[in-house]
Amino acid sequence: MGAPSTPFLSARKPNFMTDRHDMDELHGDRGSLAAQLRSLRMRRGLTLSALAKRTSYSRSSWERYLNGKALPPATAITEFAAAVGVPAAALLRQREQEQDGRRPETGSVPPTRETAAPDKDLPPETSGREGSAEAAPPVDKPPRSRAFGTRTTLVSTISACTALVAGILIGGWIFGGTEAEGQNREKAAGEPQCLEFECRDKDSQRTGCHIGAWTAAATWSGRTYIELRYSPRCRSAWARITDAHVDDTARVEGPRGARNERSVTYENDTYSPMVEAPYPASARACGVIRGEETCTSAGGPSPMPPALTDEREPARKPAPAESG
Repeated sequence: MGAPSTPFLSARKPNFMTDRHDMDELHGDRGSLAAQLRSLRMRRGLTLSALAKRTSYSRSSWERYLNGKALPPATAITEFAAAVGVPAAALLRQREQEQDGRRPETGSVPPTRETAAPDKDLPPETSGREGSAEAAPPVDKPPRSRAFGTRTTLVSTISACTALVAGILIGGWIFGGTEAEGQNREKAAGEPQCLEFECRDKDSQRTGCHIGAWTAAATWSGRTYIELRYSPRCRSAWARITDAHVDDTARVEGPRGARNERSVTYENDTYSPMVEAPYPASARACGVIRGEETCTSAGGPSPMPPALTDEREPARKPAPAESG
């Protein structure tokens, strides 16, 4: 877990004061939505992995969205805009335009006079060429009934609809059928997938428990910030450490000896799997930082300011002056 390491003294918050290049990118004629997303991502210097950590969509999902292989959902656009620090409205309008452009038209277009075949049932003046002094000489063709034309149009429409449905099913199987991780992330935006003891050993992001979570207790170990994160909707808790080192460990301790931990494997931040916590005071968080263990108190009944609502960005708080 974790965003790219940044100094603790510079807070990382979404910046919606976009520069002139970003406004040109959003409001100018810069091509497709995918091209705009790619340009904004590269302008911010974000890798696909970093973008996945800042949103609830996987790296492979963003690869498809940014290369134009699939149209991103509106929630993905909103999260992308927050991650790169631009307003989402212009990107959402572009997405809506492209979605409307991709929607197939299933209705048949009535033939015009220029494209319609001569019909012997029509008066002579409508069968000939308009503007001519004389009607065109009769053409010796077998009569075609209107019922035949209607039947042909109906068959064509049914064939087009069948092909459309088959294309959607095949496309869904190719792009989404084997991506269980991406499906789990998108499900997490709705109802949580676990409650209390069901959440033990599970990841808060994959289950949707990170949505609406807040910091119930916190402490410092040198420059490392240790938090007890609590989810009211899942009644579960986990530990998070920020600005740590490789092999430092975040551990959460819950009721009846339940505990979970995870160590930093790269970058500087991580969070543990969850344990059940009926209320915040039933859990605490610990960090083993360079071999020294430091724990928070039991969780408090209300969020600590400033409270983050999810795990997309680490808690970049200034380190205490005495920590150096």
